[in-house]
Amino acid sequence: MIKTMNLMNKIIFAIVVILLLVSIKLTATTSKPIYDELLLTSQKSVFPDYDIIKNLDEFIILNHTVQKGENINKIAKKYGIDVATIRGINNLETTYVGPNKNIWVVNKKGHIYTVKKGDNFEVISKKYGINMDTILIANDFDEDEELSAGDKVFIPGIKIHFADFLQPVLSYRITSRFGLRRHPIFKYNRFHEGVDFGRCYRAPIRASSSGRVVFAGTKFGYGKVVTILHKNGFSTRYAHLSSYTVKKNQYVKAGSIIGRVGSTGFSTGPHLHFEVRKYGRAVDPLKYIGKQIF
Repeated sequence: MIKTMNLMNKIIFAIVVILLLVSIKLTATTSKPIYDELLLTSQKSVFPDYDIIKNLDEFIILNHTVQKGENINKIAKKYGIDVATIRGINNLETTYVGPNKNIWVVNKKGHIYTVKKGDNFEVISKKYGINMDTILIANDFDEDEELSAGDKVFIPGIKIHFADFLQPVLSYRITSRFGLRRHPIFKYNRFHEGVDFGRCYRAPIRASSSGRVVFAGTKFGYGKVVTILHKNGFSTRYAHLSSYTVKKNQYVKAGSIIGRVGSTGFSTGPHLHFEVRKYGRAVDPLKYIGKQIF
C-alpha cells in the first residue's frame, strides 16, 4: 500500500513538472509583443523583432537608441525604410547619428507632419499632393475626425530631400540679403553676391557642405576668407573672418568648424558674408540652405 502511494506521488509530481514546463514554453511563445497600434516605445534595453515590425500592415513609430557600431543606413535597413525617412522625421541636417542618441523611427517610408492651426485632411493632402483617403487609411483616421495643432500625421510615400548646404552659423540674424543694395560703406547701389549673417565676434563658422578648400587667406574687400569647392560645380565663400582653421587643399566635412566670425576687409561690424556659387556664378544662398520637400 505504501509503495503504491509513493508511486502515485511520483507520477503526480512528474505530471506537475511537465505541466509547468509546458506553461513556461507557452508563456515564452505568447509573450512576443504584438504591434497592432501606434506605439511610442523605448528600445534602450529591449530590442524588438525587426521582421515583425517591417511586415506590419499598420504604421507604427518607435524611439530607437543608437547602439555602438550602428549608423543611419543600418538602422534604416532594420526597419525596412530609407535614410531620407529617418532624416525627415528627426530633422537631421547630416546622416551622422552618434552612439546613445535617441531618434524616432517608423516602419513605413514617408514623413511625419505636425498639424498646424487650421489644418484639416484636405489641406494636408493638397500640401503633399497625396489622395486624402491614402492619408486617412495610413493613419487609421475617419474622414470627419478633427485635427488639433500639434497632432502628428503620417504622410506615406513622401520623401524629404535635404539641400546640400547647412546653415554656416547658428543663432544669427540676416543683416543683408542677396541682390541689389546700397553699399554700407561706399554709399552707392551695388549687387550683393551673398547673404550677411550678423553674429557675435569670434562665433564659430562651419563648412556648409563637404568639399575641398581651394582658398584660405586674405582677399581685397573680403578680408580673411575661405573658399570651398563642392560637388556638382558648387562652391561656398566665407568672408570677413577674424581667423580660419583650414588650409588650401584640405578636405572638410559638412558641419566642421573652419573659422570664426570677424570684421576684416570692408565691413561695418562682426558678421559672416556667405556666398554660394554654381560654376562661378553667384546664386541666392537662402535657396540652397536647409531642406525642401519633393
